[in-house]
Amino acid sequence: MSLQVPKDGCAANDALANAHVVVGIPAYNEESGIGSTVLGVTRYADDVVVVDDGSTDRTPVLVEQTDATVIRHERNRGKGAAVRTLFDHAADLDCDALVLLDADGQHDPADIPSLAAPVVEGEADMVIGSRYLAAEDSDETPVYRRVGQLVLDYCTTQVTGADLTDTQSGFRAFSPRALSDLSLTTDGMGVESEMIDSATTEGLTIAERAIDARYENLEGQTYNPVKHGLTVMVFLARLARRRQPFTLRSERGR
Repeated sequence: MSLQVPKDGCAANDALANAHVVVGIPAYNEESGIGSTVLGVTRYADDVVVVDDGSTDRTPVLVEQTDATVIRHERNRGKGAAVRTLFDHAADLDCDALVLLDADGQHDPADIPSLAAPVVEGEADMVIGSRYLAAEDSDETPVYRRVGQLVLDYCTTQVTGADLTDTQSGFRAFSPRALSDLSLTTDGMGVESEMIDSATTEGLTIAERAIDARYENLEGQTYNPVKHGLTVMVFLARLARRRQPFTLRSERGR
């Protein structure tokens, strides 16, 4: 199921007054943005957890200087592996919501309450922060990125059947049920699409909320957008093949 709801900061803050919210940040060679990102999310979280995915720069040193919990992968395993580590840790913390966001400063921490609120209130199991629910004149996405994202959105929708405006956003909130039921197998950048695929398969409710995102002066971005897009496309092809037996079983059961 998918649901799109407007941004409402005041109502979101009220809903989270007694909730245990964990913010998780996967990070790989993000020394330019990780410090300010951790500091920015602290006021919106009961716990901040950073998974350092085998960084070779100063990322682990900078995170150690904050109050965040640091979990370190000894080698670079990929974003999907970092997300699985965050899921496992958040489940152990018995939180009401886990919010993931990128380490490079692209996402505005002030949007955390509006993503977490539908989860805490039981309206959704996964809330995706969409860059494209707001007015188009507020969209700062570079044209070349937007074209690629439209292709990935279309392909993800075709594979999963989920009608969403931003399938590749890394800014998301998850319920305890989502943490236990989502089946994530990829170690790579296809993890956002796999979350949607697994959520639709498991009957989890997906919602979207509008977020702000910036792209200028982000020195910490470490993954080439073209390589990112191709990697996700290859993974979506694998998802489509994997879904075929499921689809055939569903049709035979009618």
